[in-house]
Amino acid sequence: MDFFDSENFNAEEIAEEREHLSRTLSLMREQIELLENDGFAYRTVDIYDEQDIEEYRTDKFRHDERKLTVKILRAALGTPYFARMKLRQTGGAIIDDTPSMTRARQLSQGGDLPVDADIYVGANVVFYKDRIIVYSHNSPLGNRVYDRFEDGVIEYGGYKYEVIFRRKFDIRGGELKAVFQDYSKDGGGVVYDKFLAHMLAVKRGDKRLTDIIPTIQANQNAIITRPADENSVVCGCAGCGKTMILLQRLEYLSFNKKLDLDRAVVIAPSERYIEHIQPVVDDLMIGAARRLTMPELYRELILSLRGIKASARRALGVPLTDDEALSPSVVAECYSDSVKRKLIAALKPAKQSYAARLAIYREKLRAYEAELAWARGAHVSASAEKPSAPVVAVDLARLPMIPDLGAALSKAKLYLLLTAYCYILGKPDFDCALFIDEGQEYYVNEYRLLAECTRATVNIYGDENQQLDPSRGVGSFDALNALWDMKRYMLNENYRNAQEITEFVNGELGMSVTSLGLSGGKVEGIAFSDLEREACAAMAAGDRIAVLYSPADALTAKKLAGMGALSRAVCTVKDSKGLEYERVYACGALTDREKYVAHTRALSELYIVE
Repeated sequence: MDFFDSENFNAEEIAEEREHLSRTLSLMREQIELLENDGFAYRTVDIYDEQDIEEYRTDKFRHDERKLTVKILRAALGTPYFARMKLRQTGGAIIDDTPSMTRARQLSQGGDLPVDADIYVGANVVFYKDRIIVYSHNSPLGNRVYDRFEDGVIEYGGYKYEVIFRRKFDIRGGELKAVFQDYSKDGGGVVYDKFLAHMLAVKRGDKRLTDIIPTIQANQNAIITRPADENSVVCGCAGCGKTMILLQRLEYLSFNKKLDLDRAVVIAPSERYIEHIQPVVDDLMIGAARRLTMPELYRELILSLRGIKASARRALGVPLTDDEALSPSVVAECYSDSVKRKLIAALKPAKQSYAARLAIYREKLRAYEAELAWARGAHVSASAEKPSAPVVAVDLARLPMIPDLGAALSKAKLYLLLTAYCYILGKPDFDCALFIDEGQEYYVNEYRLLAECTRATVNIYGDENQQLDPSRGVGSFDALNALWDMKRYMLNENYRNAQEITEFVNGELGMSVTSLGLSGGKVEGIAFSDLEREACAAMAAGDRIAVLYSPADALTAKKLAGMGALSRAVCTVKDSKGLEYERVYACGALTDREKYVAHTRALSELYIVE
């Protein structure tokens, strides 16, 4: 066994950790056997006995819960935990904090700690019979594993505890691969985080997006654990973990019952992004939170409104597109204050007409319901017919202030339709929490519309420096302060890219991002004539690769279109946002912002195609 930090441990300590892992796995397997052999398979029910049927349903519910627990336990056998904290009680009760700490104990299901405690922390809580043997990193106690321990003390359960040491483990396949001690009371406090570097290297070998549970940093955790009702903007450089923070925050809020996942919506920049994050969504078991693009959200909000003509609803059933096919000037015009004011003014008669028809309809409906109630009481048939509710349909092509948007159902067209229908019909019934990634790509008026027509809490994640066209986005997140009471968080540490890539980007674009990624990366030039051969060889070796180009570079786009073998890997810089690859080939003429996005997609190898 290769202990990368073995100089900090003697043979006895290493043997202790091996033995503890073996014992934990044994207890987990025993717990799985207990849960699976619950006798439900032999349960019978008398279908004529109502009490027996009700008891069967209760037993079935408990059995299904046990099955889910078994599924979680089996998945955790490979990596049951990743950290250990040894604690010693040092102070008396903290009276002022007792109520909140009582609630924390209930959430963690851990009860009171003894005077001295050894706490192992993993991705999921692990029980053996009625005892916790691994605390969830999302629990109030387990989450303290991410603290910096600046004074070497944590508070829990109304008491103060001194942290004797914190160890972190690389456990894969149920085998202890490496152990690190990144905090020690007797060793001078926090030491250089070799564990982070080690795990970045391990994760790099997965060749897929994975969660960051073992390596969450204190500043990231501070954002993840913010209150569920807080409106926030997380503004960070490429590679700082914004997307992972978004997904881990969903897991944290769900675990602590602060947010129902079916009341959360992740707004994704593209369908490719939704596919990219799916492995982490599965690992964190947050699939109940829907993933939509902004056009899909606009369509859903429109269809949730009552009073829209049936033919207009059917017209919204066609495939959706983004605004790429429209000219920049047309797009900017659609989201402008000027067009919005003119649209509202033009729709004022339609709003007045609908309000008048709605009042008449409500009066007729009251009369109809009164007659229906009388007829029922008199045991006769009612002669009146139920009135039909008024409907409206908005045809943007008939409005002269709206530019020609073509036949496609673009985001701009849906934005204008939602604006129009909300003005005429009122707000949709929508109060889900929104988690918006790549938030710099949306106009201020898009955010204003969401603020006006929903009661949603918003969490926005983005990077103003990745706004590919400054005329087609929010510009500065500061503009959103007038819409919501926003908290702003800044991140400037790049964990994704190899240090050589981050340093190349810093030098090329005059940036000052802190590189915390791995060393040993590669930045090289490559001739266009060699691109197809080199890229195909990389794909054959199992690497995730991307061949990126600017949609404004028609010549490069035409050349790449002729490389059929690379069709799966070729995409625009915009479509690659939020994604990562082992190798990136940046092709053709790119703006500085496009270079920033394209180059920072590369985990290990960046090739500038000449």
